[in-house]
Amino acid sequence: MASDWISAFISAASGLSGVWLGSWLTNRREESREKTRLKTEAVYAAILVVSHLDRLIDNCLELAWDDGTIEGRPSGSDGYTHEATVDPPKFCPIELDVQWKCFPHDLMYMILNLPYKLEMLEKRVQESFEFSYDMPEYTDSFWTRRSGYAELGLEVSEIAFQLRRNAGLPINSTTRGGMSREEQLRTQKAEVEQARATYLKRVNETLAGKSCV
Repeated sequence: MASDWISAFISAASGLSGVWLGSWLTNRREESREKTRLKTEAVYAAILVVSHLDRLIDNCLELAWDDGTIEGRPSGSDGYTHEATVDPPKFCPIELDVQWKCFPHDLMYMILNLPYKLEMLEKRVQESFEFSYDMPEYTDSFWTRRSGYAELGLEVSEIAFQLRRNAGLPINSTTRGGMSREEQLRTQKAEVEQARATYLKRVNETLAGKSCV
């Protein structure tokens, strides 16, 4: 009698264990498939977003070079006014068909915040041109524009680098004439800052000379 009860208990326990083990294995397989799916989506999203970030970096580099001239001559139709030859870039990440939740929160914030940064920079540039004191060259305004976009281009480049690293994508850097985009952006930013510093020094020296007369 006791042996029959023990046999029945063992049989029931074995059945329950088998059901539990089968359920556990099924859940593990589903979890594995879900992880694979999410990883695939994350890589696809990173590739798509990086391609748009690369275009934005290229645009920022073009703006960092733009001093309102063409082949060294004023670009304005009147022959002496300096006018922008490169339009400000547009970047609308929210329109991209990607699952943003695939990205780490900090990266997602930095990417989705770029349109606001572009808007604020362009507003600052427009105000600089509107209240310019050195027409028709607009030298200081172009310095503001070139330096601002060089700095933003470097920020976008860092975001793209982090996105590539997070997704396991190749960490490459586009080069032009033997220099990477980042090197060119840093060079343009440094040149503008040096030119502005030299100009301000000359102005201060002139004002100091006049005050001594």
